[in-house]
Amino acid sequence: MTEPAQDAQSTLDRVDLIFDALEEHGFLTLSEVVRITDIPRSTAHRLLSRMVQKRWLLRVGTRYELGVRIFELGSEGVRNHWFHRIAYPRLNELQLRTGYVVHMAYLDGADAVYWERIGSSPFGSALTTRIGARRPAHRTALGKVLLAAEPPELLDSAAFANLKPGTPLTVTDRDALRVEIARVRAEGIAYDRGESLVGIGCIAAPVLAGRASTSDGHTTTAAISVCAPVDKLHRAIAAAVREVAADITRTAGRNPMAGG
Repeated sequence: MTEPAQDAQSTLDRVDLIFDALEEHGFLTLSEVVRITDIPRSTAHRLLSRMVQKRWLLRVGTRYELGVRIFELGSEGVRNHWFHRIAYPRLNELQLRTGYVVHMAYLDGADAVYWERIGSSPFGSALTTRIGARRPAHRTALGKVLLAAEPPELLDSAAFANLKPGTPLTVTDRDALRVEIARVRAEGIAYDRGESLVGIGCIAAPVLAGRASTSDGHTTTAAISVCAPVDKLHRAIAAAVREVAADITRTAGRNPMAGG
């Protein structure tokens, strides 16, 4: 790697560290950024100033927070994505049909990341999901569906060595999780019966976002779900989730990013 390329990589790595720190802490001073990231003070000050100029960050007094450009990119990234445009009206129909909260998510590492949430309900205050939020995949119906789309050996990785519980019902034994994921893989549907939040359950199914090779090594699969009080989860909801998932997959067809 040439020296300019190494410098560019180093800069990108440091910018990424700053974003990670701000994501975790909300806002930070220069001194706090230096302490958390170990970036030299002069370099951190230069990067922060440039990120403010680009509107990636906002400076208020001596503190820095994520800027309007990041919010613009995030919002546009969600709403203008080709697959989201296909899925959204169908997710909206699913929410109207069932009357409960509908989600769409993708897999990132060992987490399900929420791509969309539609609807509210009497248990809305307990259901704290939001776009961009993460939940450990093994605790959620969405996550189980996403794990079922991946090679079985994914569960052998270190990311799944310590499965922490969300409630007393969470599957925390890796062998038991393997059995659960194998069932989901065979049946094409997953259930969460209070494993993430007490008394709240979800039913999820996979949606194929146009199969293609991806840089993160995962399949181009998303998942959709309906969440409701556990005692309200019934066959009609499962049937509706399956039907809408199949419709989204059929409409999405081939991933346009695959080219050719």
